[in-house]
Amino acid sequence: MEVEQESKQTDLGYMELLKQFYNKYIVDRKKAFFTLQFLHILGALIVLIPPMILRELLDHAIPEGVMSQVYFLAVLALGVYVFGDLISAVKIYWGHKVAQVVTRDMRNDLYRHYQDLSLSFHDNKKTGELMSRVIDDLNVCQEFVHHGPEGIVGSVVLIFGTVGVLFYMSIPLTLLSLLFVPFLVFYSYFLFSKMHSSFRYTRQKVADMTDRLEDNLSGMKVIKAFANEDYENERFSEQNDSHKTARLTAIKYMSMLLPGSRFLNNIGLLVVLTYGAYLVIGDVITLGTIVAFHGLLLQFRAPLLRLVRVNEQLSMFFASIERFFTHLNIKPSITAVDGDAEKHIPDKVEGEVTFKNVNFSYEPDEVVLKDISFHVDADQTVALVGPSGSGKTSIVRLIPRLYEIDFGSLLVDGVDVREWNLKSLRSSIAMVMQDDYLFSDSVIENIAYGRPSASEEEIIEVAREANAHQFIEELPDGYNTAVGQRGVKLSGGQRQRVSIARALLKDPDILILDEATSSVDTETEKLIQEAIERVTTGRTTFIIAHRLSTIVNADDILFIEQGRIRERGTHDELMSSETKYREFYQLQFEVQGKDVG
Repeated sequence: MEVEQESKQTDLGYMELLKQFYNKYIVDRKKAFFTLQFLHILGALIVLIPPMILRELLDHAIPEGVMSQVYFLAVLALGVYVFGDLISAVKIYWGHKVAQVVTRDMRNDLYRHYQDLSLSFHDNKKTGELMSRVIDDLNVCQEFVHHGPEGIVGSVVLIFGTVGVLFYMSIPLTLLSLLFVPFLVFYSYFLFSKMHSSFRYTRQKVADMTDRLEDNLSGMKVIKAFANEDYENERFSEQNDSHKTARLTAIKYMSMLLPGSRFLNNIGLLVVLTYGAYLVIGDVITLGTIVAFHGLLLQFRAPLLRLVRVNEQLSMFFASIERFFTHLNIKPSITAVDGDAEKHIPDKVEGEVTFKNVNFSYEPDEVVLKDISFHVDADQTVALVGPSGSGKTSIVRLIPRLYEIDFGSLLVDGVDVREWNLKSLRSSIAMVMQDDYLFSDSVIENIAYGRPSASEEEIIEVAREANAHQFIEELPDGYNTAVGQRGVKLSGGQRQRVSIARALLKDPDILILDEATSSVDTETEKLIQEAIERVTTGRTTFIIAHRLSTIVNADDILFIEQGRIRERGTHDELMSSETKYREFYQLQFEVQGKDVG
């Protein structure tokens, strides 16, 4: 069996991941992206100007009593502030816009890719994990696309620019002030690393708590039926406490970061000011220089902390895009090699189906179907019967190519399904499963899913044919009644009839009914069976029956056991001799307390 494999992105390294990300999502908007980086540089350089203006004001304009120079410097400072704020506003808006557009494209690409991957992929994945990659991981990417470059580019420019200006004003003071930088960086890095591991552990605890919450809310009926509210309250409380403890650990390190880094920075400032005062008294430097020095050193701590924190953001970003590309680079196992558009698209589908020596497995070395061969003429009704786990559902799932066969061939109208245009093939087939999924929308929207362009009159007509119209009319809002998550507000029989109406609206050439009458009462079964008899007319139909009384009129019956076709014939043919089907049929009626004659 061909299985979709997750690519090993870690083997590519960070630079290769970054290259993939850039080529796929940045290169087409690189003009906006690099203009934004230029604004980060410009914004960082502007921050260096006000302390220099203050120096000029204190050293020359005020001592010399030149008011015109004071006015000029004041207007210049105002212009710098206004210009800086305008650049900041543009950076914020365009930075978020670029990040939002990039994340939108990534999210769309990943969602579409999940749609392209076969059911074999989704069978082995938890819904929560896929949702996490689409939402949580890409939120991390979004934050970094906006704040990451600003944190790196803006901080580096501001640090080097500040050091350059400081050296220009006073080499001794600059060398003294830089002595404290390694202590500040080491302290910040240590706490950021602790915070990073703590928040990562916190996210795991959040995930555990969310899983427990989702399980409990979905299984509320079971919890109440077993009177296990106290037990579940205790289990949830334990996980909630674990999350609280993990969160408080992270907050402890966070609470130490800003005060501690500010304290180290202030110690450095006091030393620099003390020595600066000595130099001013000795006429080595001016008062304006030490005031400007103080202003520059006050803002020097912020870019250092941002750079240290970028290390954490960068690791989270790489982890997120690694997980993103790990799934995005999976090659779908069910695809048209030469381009799906060039594949078979018939003008009309007859509905003839042929299995030729088909073998199939969900997992390697675990064969589910073995040497399946049979032919179904157009408009025939074929029933698949057998014990649970015999492979009946697996057979019908192969017809719309939901899974890929291992060996042999499966033909629809004489053409191998692998040669069909996939959309055309699936558009000609409709399925009603035992526990068919209804979306948490209204009844009319669920039926219309079979053909979204259908009119309300067409929807009501198929509802009548599916024996669903009467109960729908009795619902609180009729066809506009919301069915709840997975159709929880409807009974099992009602859900089945809505599913049949949905399938019928599609007007398929091949109809697959998998246990459509299971788990319903006798009256509901009769309504569903009447609907089935109507909708199977004029189309090829495959029926997997839980109750054998519903398939006695089938054109052909296949008895499936352990992944093989053991017997084949009409109901009368199979009942006329000692067959497994006859034994199966008699056993069911004996259980139901009926005489089969």
